[in-house]
Amino acid sequence: MINSALKPEVVLSESNRKACIRKFRSMQFPKLHDKDVTEAAILIPLCSYKGEVGLLYTLRSIKLRSNAGQASFPGGMRDKTDVDLQETALRETWEELKIPKDKIDVWTMGNFISKTNVNVMPVLAYVGEVVPEQLEINHDEVDEAFVISLQKLCDPELCHFTYFHNINLTLPNYLGGKHRVWGFTGAITHFVLECLVPDVYRNKTSNVQSLRKSEHGETETKRTSQQDATRSKI
Repeated sequence: MINSALKPEVVLSESNRKACIRKFRSMQFPKLHDKDVTEAAILIPLCSYKGEVGLLYTLRSIKLRSNAGQASFPGGMRDKTDVDLQETALRETWEELKIPKDKIDVWTMGNFISKTNVNVMPVLAYVGEVVPEQLEINHDEVDEAFVISLQKLCDPELCHFTYFHNINLTLPNYLGGKHRVWGFTGAITHFVLECLVPDVYRNKTSNVQSLRKSEHGETETKRTSQQDATRSKI
């Protein structure tokens, strides 16, 4: 049975939206300060699916050179023709999933997060009712799309952790969908849940608060009552 605090009318209410936007904008992460650093953007698509609110993910195509076959959010590098990074996120979402701009209700942009040699801008939005199997997927970039409900993302039994020992960082792994969500995408998911449903989401790790840096070298561990998470790979 769905937690009453996760019902669409609660999560998508104007008061919860405003509170989420305020928290999302306040999150600060390390970023690269080189004036020539590459910029990118991702769309974090809240959606409605089978009567519940969830997050829409893509599974990156195995044809891609980086992070092939991993769960991700739609996004990519900023084009010179993009007016801003919000446009980058919307353009990439159209290119990958054919979700048109006029169906996307952008809530807010966040703050840059550095990933390797790129500054990535997260853009939080609601894309309405979605049936992943019916999306017009660009198979050069995406193998499939899938949704994980907030109910499953907030379930501690469906959240394990990966420890990146070379950087002493623990990141969450969400196991409630068709594919594991981890690394950079797992960290972004964690931050969104902290902003969107803070009274329900309980996976909080002091090690995650150090999110703000990098990746590599993993060991999977199961969640303990001592763990709480926050960090990422983009």
